[in-house]
Amino acid sequence: MKIKSDIFSDAVVEHGFFGRVGGKSSGLYDSLNCSKFVGDDVNLVEKNLETVRRELNAEKLITLNQVHGNTCVLADKSTDSDIQADAFATNVSGVAIGILTADCAPVLLADENNHIIGAAHAGWRGAMRGVIQSTVREMIKLGAEANRIKAAIGPCIHKDSYEIGDDFKREFKGNGSCFALVNSKLHFDLPKYCKEILLGTGILPKNIDILEIDTYANPENYFSYRFANQHTNGVCGRNISVICLK
Repeated sequence: MKIKSDIFSDAVVEHGFFGRVGGKSSGLYDSLNCSKFVGDDVNLVEKNLETVRRELNAEKLITLNQVHGNTCVLADKSTDSDIQADAFATNVSGVAIGILTADCAPVLLADENNHIIGAAHAGWRGAMRGVIQSTVREMIKLGAEANRIKAAIGPCIHKDSYEIGDDFKREFKGNGSCFALVNSKLHFDLPKYCKEILLGTGILPKNIDILEIDTYANPENYFSYRFANQHTNGVCGRNISVICLK
């Protein structure tokens, strides 16, 4: 049901990048849709979220109403779900923080020495607007050290699947090294872009892991917004990526 990054220590954090399999939803949301904001039956979504919470053995699981911005919420046991933001940071054990994606990059972070975690929803817009930097800053405010933070970039759309147009390139304000030609078409490398931002915050190269899973190329196992737009009516669920201090 979930995959994990080898970069995190199981002794300090529990985490998981969940795909679309193993839940209660049906139809275009089949089956582990974890978003309440895409048209699915909210009661079924709540059951799916409860499945994830139990899988991580967390006291509480909270998620966001994501808007492709750069706001990071400091979470504790009193924090409710569905706050309008795109990232979490916390130093409270038992609180699982979840990020919802369907091609955007989920970025899970942990300073295991200081017991501080973060999670960011990094599509290209949110990443360009600074959501990753915002998350690292909030973690540092809680006592994290940049050179001790580990980060895992989870399943998302990868370069070979991410064809873009000239309008994207005009709007994008960032490192041009993340553009590439694939079969003479312009493509964008989202995980590379996220990694470059993480490096810019002071996180060490050895502490960054990219999971080589392309959501677009794996529609049976992961929700992909781009795949849904090209092959159905554009409606799809959202994958969840979660991290929790033990």
